[in-house]
Amino acid sequence: MRFFDVILALVILAPMASQADTLPAIGPTYPVAEQSALTMIANSLKAKQKSGELLKLEKEAVRRSLNSVRNMPPVSGIAVVTQRARRLIDPTVHYSQAVTTDEGLIVVPAGARINPLDIMTFNKTLVFFDGRDKAQVAAVHKMLLKSGRVKPILVAGSWLDLSKAWQQQVFFDQRGTLSRRFDIRAVPSVLRQEGRMLLLEEIPAKDLS
Repeated sequence: MRFFDVILALVILAPMASQADTLPAIGPTYPVAEQSALTMIANSLKAKQKSGELLKLEKEAVRRSLNSVRNMPPVSGIAVVTQRARRLIDPTVHYSQAVTTDEGLIVVPAGARINPLDIMTFNKTLVFFDGRDKAQVAAVHKMLLKSGRVKPILVAGSWLDLSKAWQQQVFFDQRGTLSRRFDIRAVPSVLRQEGRMLLLEEIPAKDLS
């Protein structure tokens, strides 16, 4: 639009704008009263609470939460042991990059190889097993009754139910972190220290002790 066209448009619209205040209202007018989102949510919650629906929703949320905790997804790719097998695992960690503190102090230099068994003793026996298999559950329970150094780790099943039944903490290998670290292929598997190495034994449930 050219400059003179803009001026002309302003001249034409100016009288209309000045008369807008004097134009009569057509029909009744009301103030704008838009309910805020927070008010709508609060009112909705109050209504649900009054009807008892909110309590039902809370109970359902707790039930779903407990169910997800009680029944964690099983570690994939784990078979059942059918015959004995054993292998040694070297826990040595290679550091390709230096490990430093927040202040820049080098704790572990780049290229270092550290075996944690040179620093500390691994005095626990880890037992990986499937909590859905009654034979494995019974065998691991006998191990726990014989020794207080056994740490039971589930790859499937309910750690919460077993912890309550045994009156002892049962752990779960969430996301298969330990299974991948120690290359657990079948259960029951028993992991313990042997010198500067870790000994992993795959033992059928009937022979577990």
